[in-house]
Amino acid sequence: MPLNRPTSMARRGLALAALCAAATLGACYQDPEERIAEQQLMQDMTDAVNQMGMQVSELQATVDSLRTIIAKHDTAVYRMANVTGVPYQR
Repeated sequence: MPLNRPTSMARRGLALAALCAAATLGACYQDPEERIAEQQLMQDMTDAVNQMGMQVSELQATVDSLRTIIAKHDTAVYRMANVTGVPYQR
């Protein structure tokens, strides 16, 4: 009988180790469809950020163009005011 006890204890230890290994491996499992969905979401978010960056660049170019136009108009108004003798402050 004493020989059975260590074998029984060893089996229990082995079963416990197998259970722990199975639980650990089960926790590491990722659903492939879920992983694909996450990658697609990240790609969509990257595309959205890139598109926003392009829009910001376009808006900045528009603002710069408008500043140039306003500066030219301001200069024209200043010259007309100067010629006509109307006081004008910038």
